Amino acid sequence: MSPRLRQQYPNLPKYVTNSNGRIVYRPYLPPGERQGIDVDKHGFLRPPVKLGKVGDREEDLLRAYLAARATLDAQSNSAKHTLRWIINQYLASSKFKSLAHGTQKRVSAFEKILDHPVRVGGDRRALGDLRAASITMPMARRLADKRLTDYKAAGRKGEAQVNHEIGLLSAAVAWARQYLDNTGLEGNPFDLPKFKTPKNKRYVTDEEYLLQSRIAGEIAPYLPVVFELTYLLAARGIEVLDLKLSDATSDGIDVARRKGSRDNTILWSDRLRAAYQAARDLHQAHTVSLLDPPMIIGAGGRKLSKSGLDSAMQRLRRLMVERGLEDRYWNLHLLKAKGVSDAKDKRIAGHRSEAMRDQYNVKREKMEPAG
Repeated sequence: MSPRLRQQYPNLPKYVTNSNGRIVYRPYLPPGERQGIDVDKHGFLRPPVKLGKVGDREEDLLRAYLAARATLDAQSNSAKHTLRWIINQYLASSKFKSLAHGTQKRVSAFEKILDHPVRVGGDRRALGDLRAASITMPMARRLADKRLTDYKAAGRKGEAQVNHEIGLLSAAVAWARQYLDNTGLEGNPFDLPKFKTPKNKRYVTDEEYLLQSRIAGEIAPYLPVVFELTYLLAARGIEVLDLKLSDATSDGIDVARRKGSRDNTILWSDRLRAAYQAARDLHQAHTVSLLDPPMIIGAGGRKLSKSGLDSAMQRLRRLMVERGLEDRYWNLHLLKAKGVSDAKDKRIAGHRSEAMRDQYNVKREKMEPAG
């Protein structure tokens, strides 16, 4: 409040100002109080609330201020403790920020499921707009089942996606029960048994590998190189994208594994050296200024991003469909399984358990007959 306005109205509180002759209330709202309320980029209420004009009695302005404050409090409280509000608190927490970078990047799954329509008392509402304490485990079960049905209707398997979405909600609610007051949460409705994910049984043959690699070169020169490294290292696609030139050592290529798998070094073979040299050759067409550049670069000499790789794979799939080869297409996950299946040592991918190694070993064994 300006000194002049303070002299005229000594009892008006902070954030009440004179705006061209109008007395307005424009408070700063902390992040935790902004849910459901419009603020500008600095956190101030937008638009300000008009209390009156210069010359009005102070008691009338105070009465208008108290009414405006009560309205804001009601708006803030009505939006608090909804599932969406709890998710936002969780995303801003140190717990979430301590998670792996890849997990943090997958928060888009929150938005998709929070916007999922549900019926409550005959009305259709977004899941995120429900008070978290009002969500029951049967509601969460129906939601998970419906999400799976929708994924399958769209031609996707869906089990892993729904497990991920429900898992994110469960983690957020578990965090809220420990750290947030007055949520009313007595349990975790999203603590559901996971859908069993179908085991991959397809083995990519050498002929299928060579066919798709040849076509991939028409899409982008880096794709066959990514394929070769993915296969030889039995790596996830993102693990290949994470490789740097410095990961090539005198012994082989050091691979930083994700999802709890053990980091390891894949020893040199003639084929692995050729794949590494192919990656180096891609650098020759660009000026790469980084001190420790990525092993795989995309257009412009920059690190190939996951979204860039996904886009290239989608273009490749469309091209194979156009050529009537859709049944021959394979993704990078299947290629990693081929790498594990073809390796002499099934521990190549760094999996810590025999069960995980068996899951990726999809090559049919050939046995001598009895007798």
